[in-house]
Amino acid sequence: MGGGAAIIIWILVFFGIFYFLAIRPQRRQRQAHAEMVTMLKKGDEVVTIGGIFGTVTRIGDDWVELEIAKRTKARFLKRSISSITSIVEDEDEYEDDYIEAADDDVVDETDAATAVEPEEVADAETASGSEAPEPPQEPRA
Repeated sequence: MGGGAAIIIWILVFFGIFYFLAIRPQRRQRQAHAEMVTMLKKGDEVVTIGGIFGTVTRIGDDWVELEIAKRTKARFLKRSISSITSIVEDEDEYEDDYIEAADDDVVDETDAATAVEPEEVADAETASGSEAPEPPQEPRA
């Protein structure tokens, strides 16, 4: 009977370790998420579990309506809200970054680090009297 009691003690020890390492933290995390969801209010900036940023416009019993772009709204379940963010985005700031370019001025993003402006090439040609060296090319896979 001594061997059977040792097995029961080891099972209880294993269950205790499992409880403190897995069940208890998961329960705390679930409780914190439920508290965060109940604190949601209109105007909050949130991120969904799918990575979509949006602003809360309406709240229902188990759903939330987010404005994910100007005049674009979508409904999500409350449980799909991952976190409340405090990121303030100025939409006018991003509109200034996008400048329409002619087809010959378009630079691939992978070559953006090594791109040379046309003025720089002209300055280099006049200063050295010869053509400017080409920027180093990255090896392609």
